[in-house]
Amino acid sequence: MSSSNAINTDSVDSLLQNVSQCVDAFKKRQTEKDRLVALKAAQSLVQALHPPKDNVYHLVYSPTQAMCVRMGIDLEIFTTLSKSNGPLTLAELAAVKGAHLTIAERVLRVLSGIGYVKEHDVHVYTATSLTHQMADRYSVAMVKFIWDFGLSTVAKIPEFLRSHDYQNVEGPTSGPWQYATNIDEIIWSWVAKSPERLDITNSFMEGDRGSRPGWLEWFPVEEQVIKGFTGGDEDVFLVDVAGGRGHDLKSFKDRFPQARGKFILEDLPHVIEQCLPGLEVEKLAFDLFKPQPIKGSRIYYMKFILHDWSDEQSLEMLGHIRDAMKPGYSKLIIEEFILPERDCPMLPAMWDWEMMVFCNSFERTEGRWKKLLDDAGFTAKFWSPPGDGQGIIEAEVKPPN
Repeated sequence: MSSSNAINTDSVDSLLQNVSQCVDAFKKRQTEKDRLVALKAAQSLVQALHPPKDNVYHLVYSPTQAMCVRMGIDLEIFTTLSKSNGPLTLAELAAVKGAHLTIAERVLRVLSGIGYVKEHDVHVYTATSLTHQMADRYSVAMVKFIWDFGLSTVAKIPEFLRSHDYQNVEGPTSGPWQYATNIDEIIWSWVAKSPERLDITNSFMEGDRGSRPGWLEWFPVEEQVIKGFTGGDEDVFLVDVAGGRGHDLKSFKDRFPQARGKFILEDLPHVIEQCLPGLEVEKLAFDLFKPQPIKGSRIYYMKFILHDWSDEQSLEMLGHIRDAMKPGYSKLIIEEFILPERDCPMLPAMWDWEMMVFCNSFERTEGRWKKLLDDAGFTAKFWSPPGDGQGIIEAEVKPPN
């Protein structure tokens, strides 16, 4: 092994000791923060065990892994193994969709290498925890949304940026997705034209939190949100602005059944039509760029909405909500990533690029959030999540001068 590509064994020893300490701390305290610190330490150790050249190889070949997971969905490998009471042969798995044995074998070879299935014997496979996870409809939707709707754009972003001399290109229909697909509309309009695409997108939105703790688990909801409600059962307590199928409203009502007042779900008509069955809230067709029809609610809640849009467009939306709020009483709760200025976790850093892929937009740092909300006429308080999840911004209308 050349000296430029050698593994520093002293560094490995130090990293191994750090992994042991971090894992012990996680086992002792069982916190999300400790888990992520231990994970980062373990990843540093794995990286150190690869010679630098191999780190590059593994990086550039890694899309193959996601490709085989996507093909595993189409071949029904995950659902078939998850339902099986025992090992299944290559021939049995290939037969589900009539795949050629060589194609199925090549897919399964990669899936077993990354732990998405287990090789029980030669050409015999069993399920793992990741197999079962990939039988979950939310995980399937996340893979389909990112891979099917976005991967061609990811491949074109370097070309797109070169063609614009690496300048920031504004506009929801002027971004990489339109460049790569030759579709002259925002992605959400394109999604709405196909029931299948719409179902994938809505399921993706429901499952995009992953295992990160939701705000209802760590934010002082009772103290900061519920306690200040002064109305009765006929008054509006919470408006979920562009809330999709209503999964966040359902989570809130399930966790805080004592909360009084009306809950209202707002979104575009075709989204409202697909709301969760049995959801006991009012549904209201709504456009983000028109005046907010519900006045004086205690809470207006927005999750992963503003990161879809530029500052200019976000100011327009925020202005409509501000005008509907009752100063000194109403609160705007924004659940989004709040990027740190340094040492940004990998998940939100990658998510920031996905926003460019799909919406020609971005995730915001705390400083950028402060400026946006100040320009929109709000004061804001920032709450940090455990681990690398979404933060909470608690905004109120500025008092008059």
